[in-house]
Amino acid sequence: MMKRLNIVQVISNFPNAKKLPPTNQGGTEKVVHELTENLVRRGHRVTVFATRGSRTSAKLIPFPKGLRDQGIARYVLNKMPRNVDVIHDHTFRSTLGRINLHIPTVCTLHLPVKQWVKHPVYVSKRARMVMGKNRGHYVYNGLNPSEYEFSNKKRNFMLFMGRIMREKGVLHAIEIAERTNKKLIIAGPIKNQTFYRNEIVPRIRRNPNIHFVGPVGGKNKQKLLKYASCLLFPTLWEEPFGLVMIEAMACGTPVIALKRGAVPEVMAGFPQLICRSVSEMVAKVKEGNYPHPAVLRRYVIRRFTTSQMTTKYLQIYQKVMKK
Repeated sequence: MMKRLNIVQVISNFPNAKKLPPTNQGGTEKVVHELTENLVRRGHRVTVFATRGSRTSAKLIPFPKGLRDQGIARYVLNKMPRNVDVIHDHTFRSTLGRINLHIPTVCTLHLPVKQWVKHPVYVSKRARMVMGKNRGHYVYNGLNPSEYEFSNKKRNFMLFMGRIMREKGVLHAIEIAERTNKKLIIAGPIKNQTFYRNEIVPRIRRNPNIHFVGPVGGKNKQKLLKYASCLLFPTLWEEPFGLVMIEAMACGTPVIALKRGAVPEVMAGFPQLICRSVSEMVAKVKEGNYPHPAVLRRYVIRRFTTSQMTTKYLQIYQKVMKK
């Protein structure tokens, strides 16, 4: 039996902090929320510093509005509970990890940034290699399978789900729809208005097969994920993980992805779905030869659950407490 730990979780509050749990997009918030809930379920004492209005089974200490970077660090240190065993810093700039605290501090780097901190945790081996020169730990993001609805039956649309920005490869998804004459639904918040207006809108207008539905959450998100014939993941950047890939597979939906960042790790069980070019993605979509939905879901349950993620983090907490 592990002793009951007193753990503090801290998440960024800026620029557009979302409440825990997030209602639609918000990968980091989702992971932090799930980890917190799981730690509480396992009997640990958890305090979470997050945006006002967050819901959690842990003790919530809400941030005042507009607090960022050093402000977060100062606020957390001021309100720190007594006898904390370990701090888990999820802020994008690792604000607590960068000051030398006497409390062991683990920093998860959710974005591909190079930060020097004492105990970094990356969300894939690839991120640890590229950003951390192989020092520190890595823990895959997890999800709670019971939150994802499964369907054997698919409908005739492809799905792109993610922030609407060039790096996420949304233009590639549009190109795949154009070259296959298949229906495409694009879901996600617009991160760059100019890019959206100038480069996406004209192509959507020309093609009645392409629909933009904006950010989705809850039932709508589930419907799209479980009924899509496939999820397109044509990422163009050093994607540290790519949560939507495991979300889709948990619903039994195949992912056609470009070989970038952590894609080869997340999709390791299905190398035939990893592509080197947009043309290869087009060919795969035309073929439509996908693994069985149940096989995809089983793969996620074997490798990428919140429960596995929590166990790994607890092992890291134990390690840093001994140092």
